[in-house]
Amino acid sequence: MINDSPIKQFAENRHAVGQSVVESFLRITNRATNGRNVLVFGYGSVGRGIAASFRNAFASVAVVEPDPVLRLEANFDGFQVPDRAAGLRHADVVITATGAQDVITAADLDILRHRVVLINAGHFPAEIAVDRIIADPRVTGRRDGPEGITTLRLTDGREIHVLTEGHMVNLGGPRPLGNSIESMDLGFALQARCLEAIARGRTSPDDVVIPVPAWINALVAEAFLEQYLG
Repeated sequence: MINDSPIKQFAENRHAVGQSVVESFLRITNRATNGRNVLVFGYGSVGRGIAASFRNAFASVAVVEPDPVLRLEANFDGFQVPDRAAGLRHADVVITATGAQDVITAADLDILRHRVVLINAGHFPAEIAVDRIIADPRVTGRRDGPEGITTLRLTDGREIHVLTEGHMVNLGGPRPLGNSIESMDLGFALQARCLEAIARGRTSPDDVVIPVPAWINALVAEAFLEQYLG
């Protein structure tokens, strides 16, 4: 199960996704990150990377996280940790990275800022309830741009921008690039080495789903460092 590998967690989930979400925001919106109020939902490995990457791009970043330990970690990492409603009221960009459903729903329409950008970085298009938001009677107009932006107009004149219809943003919009080549090299190397271990009998059917063994993590890390830095 390579997602439990520390290499997968820090190389792809944190660093690669964080970078690719910033890249996708820039590519799709053509807007600057500088000075934007960015609100990240979730402070797992993906949320950490997104928050850090937007901060490194000169945005002002806040984190909403229900787990008090992770919320404390986000605070110690230097991020604002407002309550949900306060965070949404001030956010220019809202990014979901929780793995949960209905993180942003039509119930939030009244407190979202004019021209807020809603982005999903989670694996499945369920974190932002796009269909129910569009169907809400407060939404009076919809415009779908070719660049992957859906603009919704509300009865009070506010506009809300949804990127890639709530699908994973780094795999949507024009010319989606996904994560970096280097991070994918690491993920495929982990998969290949795990399959090799099964084929060579270093694991057995009794193991069923197991974490990536430490020796495979070490082997892949050493190979990567030799290839890219040697």
